[in-house]
Amino acid sequence: MTVLSDQDLFRRLMNKEITIHPILDLRQIQGAKIDLRLGNIVYLIKHFEQPYYDPREPYREVEYGEERYIGFCKAEERKGFILQPGDFAIAPLFERVRLPSYIIGRLDGRSSLGRLGLVIHATAGGIDPGYCGHITCELSNLGKVPVALYPLQRIASLTLETISSKALSIYRKKLGKKYVDQLSTMLRQDREFSSNILDMIAERL
Repeated sequence: MTVLSDQDLFRRLMNKEITIHPILDLRQIQGAKIDLRLGNIVYLIKHFEQPYYDPREPYREVEYGEERYIGFCKAEERKGFILQPGDFAIAPLFERVRLPSYIIGRLDGRSSLGRLGLVIHATAGGIDPGYCGHITCELSNLGKVPVALYPLQRIASLTLETISSKALSIYRKKLGKKYVDQLSTMLRQDREFSSNILDMIAERL
């Protein structure tokens, strides 16, 4: 497998082999990674009524029913979300990602937040070939202090790798999959989003 450099990422974005949209700042792409931003909603697990969760009983699903919206406003007025020590939350990222059948992704946390104990995925750090949608983070605060999170905050880094050949079995969006594409109806339009990012990328090549 070969990790894509920033030069490769710019070229493949220009050729529309991969889609990461909207990229608000070209500084999100550096070295061999792409910084991704937090969306405007997180989900907290409801209190579980049973004494324990048994994965052998699939009809007893854990519900993510409590939604916390974090609004897109002026920077000084932005409403954040406080992740307390020991808390766990599901949070879709802002950018929509589309990968071809011969590229996989790996999601990592940013070191500045990791030093505070913030983990952005429990086990689901791999992005399948053919994936299309908004990547979902599994946020955990393993530190000692509460951490404030804001919409459009850079929270994760995505590394892309080419695989030896096209995958025969690629990611397929399942009916009823809760977190795929949910941000498309929630994001507010912003004049910053309407800039032609491809023109900006072309200047770098």
